[in-house]
Amino acid sequence: MATTDSSVSNSDSLRRAAIDRSVKGPVLFLFANAAMWLLAATLMGLIASIKLVSPDFLNKDWLWFLNYGRLQPAHMAALVYGWAMQSGLGVAIWLLARRSGQALSGGAGTMLVAGIFWNVGVTLGVVGILSGNGTALQWLEFPSFVWPVLLIPYLVIAVKMIVHYNRANRQQGFHLTSWYILAALLCFPWIFLTANLVLNCFAAVTPLGAIGAGVNAWYVSAVIMLFFAPLGLGVCYYFIPKITGQPVYSYQLAQIGFWGLIILGGWSGFQKYMGGPVPSWLAAVGGMATILLLVPAGIVALNHHLTTTGKHSLIETSPTLRFIFVGSASFLVTCGIAALTSNFWTGPNFQFTHAEYGYHLAAVYAFFSMTMFGAIYYITPRLAGCEWLSARLIRNHFWFSVYGIAALVICMVIGGLAQGQSQNNPDNWNALFVGSIKNAQGYLVGRVLAWAFILWSNFWFFTHLVFMVLGLGRRSVAPTLLVHDHHDEHAAPVPAPTHPPASATV
Repeated sequence: MATTDSSVSNSDSLRRAAIDRSVKGPVLFLFANAAMWLLAATLMGLIASIKLVSPDFLNKDWLWFLNYGRLQPAHMAALVYGWAMQSGLGVAIWLLARRSGQALSGGAGTMLVAGIFWNVGVTLGVVGILSGNGTALQWLEFPSFVWPVLLIPYLVIAVKMIVHYNRANRQQGFHLTSWYILAALLCFPWIFLTANLVLNCFAAVTPLGAIGAGVNAWYVSAVIMLFFAPLGLGVCYYFIPKITGQPVYSYQLAQIGFWGLIILGGWSGFQKYMGGPVPSWLAAVGGMATILLLVPAGIVALNHHLTTTGKHSLIETSPTLRFIFVGSASFLVTCGIAALTSNFWTGPNFQFTHAEYGYHLAAVYAFFSMTMFGAIYYITPRLAGCEWLSARLIRNHFWFSVYGIAALVICMVIGGLAQGQSQNNPDNWNALFVGSIKNAQGYLVGRVLAWAFILWSNFWFFTHLVFMVLGLGRRSVAPTLLVHDHHDEHAAPVPAPTHPPASATV
């Protein structure tokens, strides 16, 4: 019996190793380029934040492209399309390949080429924004010729992985992770194509006015709730049970959370213009949907918490679980901020203030990016064939990221509230508007310090990842755990392994 069990285990390990080899090229390429764009986005975010406090910073004639009006949208575009979407695609490729149970039979080279064209598109878009050719559409600031350059490589990657997953011989049953990831991959083309056709094609023929602004707000909200949210939660539902060794606490709750997110996520967005020149029912429906999203968010948070019951000590040692635990909790925080800014009682005090930036960063960084960091720390050693060099660098990345993004979101939300309360006071409006700018000044200084923390953490993350992609990590079967050891700070002392190296195992 022991011999049979050992043979099955070795067979499974070899199968997983074959799957990893089949997707190694495109996944590591996407990870490395995503980390590069994250570093660039963080640097631009820091410079843009300094300019809000000190407008004369880098105010040189030959640095005309570094004014705030160009840096801020370029910073968010690099963060969303360069880092978040690219890292998400890399994780989705690996997870769908693993969930399919079969190695990818061809197509890795095609996906690698698609990844190259995706980066070409992002580069053209960022350069276009910095050169003054942006569209001024939030999260769609790229010059209008860029969006097909992004859509085609995305479809190449997504279609390849969906077809491979559907053709593979899968186990029967409810695959929660696969549902979330497939939903994200299928929703984004619809969102992206609809918004670009309406705003970049139809609007050129028939100006849309306020409705166009509403469609833009819908696009931002839909990307968050129908791409970033399902993909990030799919990562959580895969890695939390795998690392804790415990099954998902309740599949019934998981299904309710999934369908709640999918049904409600596409209705939000128009509430951004509550009280504005858009049909009132659109703002009301958007606000209601956003508030109701607290239900699936709460269900997800409860399910993840109960899944880790009795295993919380692993958060101290596992890099993946530590990042994903924070990301999972941040999803509930993100939905809470969204509800706070979307209802007719508190929403007007946050409308058109720094709070919106805080909400976007809570979604893209505190939630989604933290889950992606956790997944990358797990996946990369299995593809690169080596372990992370330093536990200290991972700990520094974690803590500087947590302190930085927490400070950033808090400063922006509270600063936005102080700003909005002054703007909404009708008495002596001109003086109070100037006062609203002064009220937010201290929070903008906090924004600068927070981005400095995040820049420091992402510099070491990028450096660490480059060493891994180049195969220069530790040659060890012991994983890099976040514990202190006087003899070797890189990894926890572990018993002699009885399984193949980490690059070939789950």
